[in-house]
Amino acid sequence: MLHKSLYLLISIIIATFLVVLQTTSSNFIWLSSIDMPVSIALFFETFFADLAGMNAGGEVPLIGLITIGMLLAYSVARVLLMRVTIRKSYIYGFAGAASILAIVTLMPLAFYNLDLLAGARTTTGKVVLVLCGLISGYYFGSKLEEET
Repeated sequence: MLHKSLYLLISIIIATFLVVLQTTSSNFIWLSSIDMPVSIALFFETFFADLAGMNAGGEVPLIGLITIGMLLAYSVARVLLMRVTIRKSYIYGFAGAASILAIVTLMPLAFYNLDLLAGARTTTGKVVLVLCGLISGYYFGSKLEEET
């Protein structure tokens, strides 16, 4: 049981890390497109500032949103695994992707149609964020497969 909790925590951290990385990257791509001077050092400084700011500042930390989404999606995946035979890595990967999709789709509804994640303002950005959730969920499911 302790191992599963650790895998869940790591999965949530992976998703949070990747979402912040994608958001910071999309901001830097935009800055570069308007000929603003950007550097690798500035990118990493901004990334770590974003990682701290998106998780410590504000009303609801990003890691909290991702935790709620992942817990709900992984719970549904667990129930589905009782009914269907499919690899855990696939169903949890799909669940992770669905949780991030729900976050980026529903968050604007709560905030007057504003995408608070800069990386979610375009369709490509949303797709990349969903892939981040897929990677995180796949990690969780593959670790569960290793235990059985």
